[in-house]
Amino acid sequence: MARIAQSTNKEILEITFQMNEKNTVDAEFGKEFSEILTEAAESNFRGLIIRGGNGFFSNGFEPNSFVGTSREEIEAVIGPAFRICGQVMNLPFPVAMVLNGHAMGYGAILSLYGDFRYMQSKQARFGFPEINIGLPIPSAPALMLQDIAGRTLTRDMILGKALKADQALEAGIVDAVFDDEDSMMDRARKDISALSKFARSTVRMNREMMYARYKDTIPAAIEHDIKLASVAIMAPAGQEGLGALKEGRRPDFSSVD
Repeated sequence: MARIAQSTNKEILEITFQMNEKNTVDAEFGKEFSEILTEAAESNFRGLIIRGGNGFFSNGFEPNSFVGTSREEIEAVIGPAFRICGQVMNLPFPVAMVLNGHAMGYGAILSLYGDFRYMQSKQARFGFPEINIGLPIPSAPALMLQDIAGRTLTRDMILGKALKADQALEAGIVDAVFDDEDSMMDRARKDISALSKFARSTVRMNREMMYARYKDTIPAAIEHDIKLASVAIMAPAGQEGLGALKEGRRPDFSSVD
């Protein structure tokens, strides 16, 4: 079974994550997804829909990739994954994120780069648990989240608050909430298809204008985040937090700075 499944529905590319039980991200994900997006950007697609599977849009990075590994190995996972966000932002067509399960950590980060977001009403959370495992939230998504939800809620989420679907809707993070995945996919296809009556060049340029203020800021922030994340992961707090996550226990930060 492919780790990232692809299908086409009336000029819309539909991608389904099915990497593992929780759709956690490793180095192979970054390489595979980047290639898919590169090909898609050169195609005649009218839009892209990304969804998860197994009750998880994505539960973030795979902890095994970061415990006891080198900086080079860590950046081989983080670098492609973070740069993928920039690829999504620069696609020439609209992107819809179907959060049909938990979107935590990198899952939440990636979803912020979509134009539309829809969330499952039950058994789904949106958040950034990095602080709980001794890591900082990257600056690029922190900037985008502040623009969407405001500084106060962003502060609370950076400090570990995860949102239920109704809370994410109230905050403006998602466009709509649905009880089932079929309804979410129908809405995503409808919203993207509605733009097909316009010229491709107009849709592309309007998307560029929407993200124009990020053109220089986000790429620079992503490169900064890659370096910062590798340092934080290798630090004692990061290794304790990730080790605890891997072992299924609570981290003990009492003896680390």
